[in-house]
Amino acid sequence: MTSVELPYVPILLNETALWDTGAEKSFISEEVYRKYFSNRPRQKTKDRVVTAQRARCSHLGRVELQIRIREFQKPWEFHILDNMQYQCILGIYFMKASRLTMDFDQISLIIPDNQSKQLPKVEKPVDIDLADTKLGDGQQRQLKALFNNFKWLFSYQPGLTHVLYHEIDTGDKGPVVSRPYKYDRVKQGIIDYHIDKMLRDGTICPINSTYASPVVLTRKKNDLPPDSPEAYRFAIDYRKLNVITKYPRYSLTVIDDLLTNIPQTGVTSTLDLRSGYFQLAISPKDIEKTAFITRNGTFALLRMPFGLSGAEPNFQKAIDIILKPVIGRFMSVNMDDVIITLPSLKDNLDHLNQVFTLLRDAGLTLNKEKCHFARDKLKYLGLIISKDGIETDSNKIRAITEMRPPKNNREVSKFLGMTGWYQKFIPRYADIECFFRASCTQSRFPVAQSGKKERKEKAQISNNFNHLHLRTATGGSDVVQSGLPIFDDFFQHLWPYIGNNTANVVFQMVKRLWLIRIDQ
Repeated sequence: MTSVELPYVPILLNETALWDTGAEKSFISEEVYRKYFSNRPRQKTKDRVVTAQRARCSHLGRVELQIRIREFQKPWEFHILDNMQYQCILGIYFMKASRLTMDFDQISLIIPDNQSKQLPKVEKPVDIDLADTKLGDGQQRQLKALFNNFKWLFSYQPGLTHVLYHEIDTGDKGPVVSRPYKYDRVKQGIIDYHIDKMLRDGTICPINSTYASPVVLTRKKNDLPPDSPEAYRFAIDYRKLNVITKYPRYSLTVIDDLLTNIPQTGVTSTLDLRSGYFQLAISPKDIEKTAFITRNGTFALLRMPFGLSGAEPNFQKAIDIILKPVIGRFMSVNMDDVIITLPSLKDNLDHLNQVFTLLRDAGLTLNKEKCHFARDKLKYLGLIISKDGIETDSNKIRAITEMRPPKNNREVSKFLGMTGWYQKFIPRYADIECFFRASCTQSRFPVAQSGKKERKEKAQISNNFNHLHLRTATGGSDVVQSGLPIFDDFFQHLWPYIGNNTANVVFQMVKRLWLIRIDQ
């Protein structure tokens, strides 16, 4: 990241464009094309686009648009790209053809005409997609104004909070040392790239330490070429360090409790912290223990990385401390995911302002690409949560619906692993799972046999598979089967005897169906 202020100009339907002297051609994002110009014909192209980091972009074609900057107008060809950091980029070819002049001292644009007018600089706005919100135009403008009041919160760099430090308590155990793993020249260059980047960002520093852990490169699920640094995730193998580390326990969020305790509401916003773990500092006395070794020396992490023992509960504790004033009122938290429930649209700005203020004061930043605001449905962990209840997300269960009946133990385990998360939607799931598990314990899987008994068992497996298959695809017989309780309404409470124990039963009528919770 650079600290130099980049030049932006107002262009195209009140959007802004980055004036980029390093780009040859001009570009718009797929989002802008889909939102404003989907009725314009798009031409196919065989051109390839490569970024400064040697990463290839998904090229979706070309389109001719009319550019208007104040009184200046000109038709120009734009290339449509997916996953652009900026909505619009004006390249050097446009600068030459338009004869527009940039004053880099004042970050302003000079329009050539008879009177040579000067266009003042435009601050880069916080660009967040609000296409799927329930907000009207006026409310969207108010929300964008709120974003611009918290610009730093949407930085492309992770923040850093000091509400608590991550400590690595190894007791009286000695230092752990590992040799660096061997990599070919290409991957070694990728490691060097990530180290240089982290040195510039201030997340690591050179160190002389008695500890040394090796670097691990793991391939990301993307379409980047294998020699691209962004195609790999840089990590440290801390397994030896974790064996001797002691850490205090802290209660983590139980997902089922989180889902069932989200208040019944029609408006939901979700926030995602940028590189969440990296926003928590390592305790100064334990920095040397994070040391990792490479061919170019030994470095230590100044921020908490993924993979350290105790990192998950410590991060959850930090978030709970920061957001304590609003947790349970209109907000739920699960690690770096913040869920804000809004009773009505009029409360939207006030609630967001409270959360933004707490995050900003703590020094945290958000990943704007993964934040969603004022939506009537929340997609979370493969489920869709709305005021009507919880249902399955069809996009997430496509892999299940496309599966064929299992033919061996491995395929049974795979199928049950995929459907287990959705068992709350499937009647008799436990009985069916027990049947499949019992089938797996046989010496040979019955599908592979041909006797009368085996054919009967094969039919049972097929029927049970189809039951799970269908129920998972449809989300059960009724969405409200996994409905959300109305916390402001009346609950009925019983203490019946079940066996020799007393059970706590809480139940409530919601849309003619009883929601019941039993705790023994």
